[in-house]
Amino acid sequence: MLHAGGPQGPNTVESSPPPPNPVRKLRPWYLVAAMVLTWVIGVQGLATGFAQISYLRSGSVLTAQTLAPQVDQAEPMQYVAVAGEAARLRAMADERRITFPLSVARLLLSGLLVVGSGLAMAGRPNARSLALQALLANVALALLEYTLTRPVRGAWIEVVVAAWAAVPGTIPERDVFQNRDVWWWMWRLRLGVVDLGALGLAAFALTRPRSTTFFEAAAHAHASERGDE
Repeated sequence: MLHAGGPQGPNTVESSPPPPNPVRKLRPWYLVAAMVLTWVIGVQGLATGFAQISYLRSGSVLTAQTLAPQVDQAEPMQYVAVAGEAARLRAMADERRITFPLSVARLLLSGLLVVGSGLAMAGRPNARSLALQALLANVALALLEYTLTRPVRGAWIEVVVAAWAAVPGTIPERDVFQNRDVWWWMWRLRLGVVDLGALGLAAFALTRPRSTTFFEAAAHAHASERGDE
């Protein structure tokens, strides 16, 4: 500790580091992990929503030929992936009346998820309530989107199955890749594990007793700071 104007002078400069924030010590690691995960999901949703809105507004319709080489000139996985993506985008354009509002909703709710996750991780006042509302809204959107976009998934599956049938050579997994039921179940697993599972885990982390203690302590500290001003 350095002093100016005597041992106990009025102009005292602290040379030691500030004490650690006691509230941060109460923040559980799983809350941080969950909020980082949902923040990443939100950022990805922002990018996806913006890309889909831009594509649907452009009025263009993509085909596999514009996105990938001919089947005999491309790697099998590359051709199938690009052909399926072209079919998905074309189906989205055909169902623009449904997919455009869903894309706008994804853009807005993903932004809300990003904000809510960041504020909750920092322990800001009312952040847990905002984060839970953002999670619930994104869960509802995922279920609504899955229900309304069945034709888009169907178009993607039909093209992927046909693309695997057209791939030359012998591939051991061909029978599996040409099974439509397998692809339908993969979409269902994606909905349950990726779209809903991660958000459900985040909601679980927000409502744990240790998380509740952290948010209560953070709110108390914030109220104390405002009272000292």
